[in-house]
Amino acid sequence: MPIRTTIQPFVFWRNAIFAILCLVFGLWGWYDYSIKIPNLEADCVALDTAKEQVKKFETQSATADLNENEKAQWNAAKKVVEEITRRNGGAPTKPSPYDRTLQMWLYIIGCGVLGTPFFVWPILQITRKQFVLEDDGTLRTPTGTFSAAQIVDIDMSRWCAKEGDRRSTWTAHVVTSDGKRILLDDHDFKNMHLIIGAIAHRLMPDRWTAHAKNAAETNDAAESMNSSETNNPQPKSAS
Repeated sequence: MPIRTTIQPFVFWRNAIFAILCLVFGLWGWYDYSIKIPNLEADCVALDTAKEQVKKFETQSATADLNENEKAQWNAAKKVVEEITRRNGGAPTKPSPYDRTLQMWLYIIGCGVLGTPFFVWPILQITRKQFVLEDDGTLRTPTGTFSAAQIVDIDMSRWCAKEGDRRSTWTAHVVTSDGKRILLDDHDFKNMHLIIGAIAHRLMPDRWTAHAKNAAETNDAAESMNSSETNNPQPKSAS
């Protein structure tokens, strides 16, 4: 049965979650920038104006009677103060001059416009690519198709290496007869280790298993287990 790669689940979910978070922060920034901050600024201006009117009519009423029009204006101003205070859970705080700039660059542009595509793009890119190893050893890659005879070597120097760049320990390179090196990346592609293992086992059966495990280490582990079972036999159950 051919071995086909798909996107690694942890790569998909990691990028999807970060993309959703960036989108949410971007929408949050847009809401603050377009609605919340302008409304808050308008409330602060309206509250200051209404308080000045209330203070003016209070001072004026202490020395002379107010006419009906002035009383109506006074009551309207007090109503505005009460409404704005109630709506904001107290007197609103005037936004900083930098608040809208921060929302624009950090949240709308940084998270929404740049961050969301940054995490969505790898998902689309990896999903669009596919590696297939046919039963006859033919390797189909996004850059071309190579028969088993064209695959002359596989560089496993970084595969599961215990030193150096950890990211590279997920990778191996197939070498073709014309010298081309093809990256096989198990970090981003699910089932890639099976392709790597199948090719490595075909070319170097004494060094690698079909599951891309070091044959010597696997044999040592099996011998150790057999030795342990021999030295510590399980007691027979009473018949």
